[in-house]
Amino acid sequence: MAISNYTNITVQNLTDIANSSNVNEFLINIDRVAFGAPVFWFVILLLIWIISFFAAQQMKDQVLNNAMYSGAFCSILAIIARTITSENQSLITDSQMMIFPIVTIILAVIIWSIKD
Repeated sequence: MAISNYTNITVQNLTDIANSSNVNEFLINIDRVAFGAPVFWFVILLLIWIISFFAAQQMKDQVLNNAMYSGAFCSILAIIARTITSENQSLITDSQMMIFPIVTIILAVIIWSIKD
């Protein structure tokens, strides 16, 4: 498997990222210039979900509950990430934002259906 969709680091790309008037624009430029699409922050949210899940697993071994709570936490972060906008672009798209609550609701229904 080869990496086929990449962006070379050039002075122009770094200038495009750094040439921001505010923090929101800078965060969005990282994503748009480096990847050409809103994927970086979505991957960061997925990593936060995994890290928070394993942190919760160390505290108490309940796989479904910990996955649900981690998903709820990432749902809140996804809503916050969706509200960070600059020039009608945001950190994540609507469809990316909806993945976290949908999976959390599915996990909640599974937990509710198997509880005693």
